[in-house]
Amino acid sequence: MPKVVPEYKEKAKERILDAALQVFSQKGYYETRMEDIADRLGVSKRTLYLYYKNKEELYKAMSAREPMAVSSMLQSCLSGREAGLACANFFDFSTKVPPTGLEFEIIAAASRNPDLKKAEREAMERTLDIVTKFIQGPGKKGGSADAQQKAMIILALYRGLMADLVLGFKKADVRDAWVRATDLLLRS
Repeated sequence: MPKVVPEYKEKAKERILDAALQVFSQKGYYETRMEDIADRLGVSKRTLYLYYKNKEELYKAMSAREPMAVSSMLQSCLSGREAGLACANFFDFSTKVPPTGLEFEIIAAASRNPDLKKAEREAMERTLDIVTKFIQGPGKKGGSADAQQKAMIILALYRGLMADLVLGFKKADVRDAWVRATDLLLRS
């Protein structure tokens, strides 16, 4: 039997996480079964269990990579632009696919599940650090309290406005609120 090389295992894990995100977004956390993710990939459920022992572990791995996605989006949206325009671009980029409400379902699940709560908090802390560094600007070390407070406000605003989109508010109105609020906050 041939040995599986580490690079293959990492690529397989990434494929599984990508498929899991699609299924979780479509069906929600509670309704998603490992079998659904396996079906999306065209593999057996047993294959998934070689990489992740259960749905919760798979979700935690998916959540752990979220801060890097935020960082990558911020970098691509910045590309030499001033912060206000970067925030507008970030909103446009992050809402190309309409939000599904998965984040809110996970927050509810995390309120009753200490392992999910810990994973979500760690991911949020890493995201907060990334946004704080974005607000501080390039070349600045450490985390000023002011920049961290602004980052917390921006993340809370973002989650709240994503809830508005899930509830059916007009995207143009939500975008306008985002652009105005982030511009005011970043100028203060």
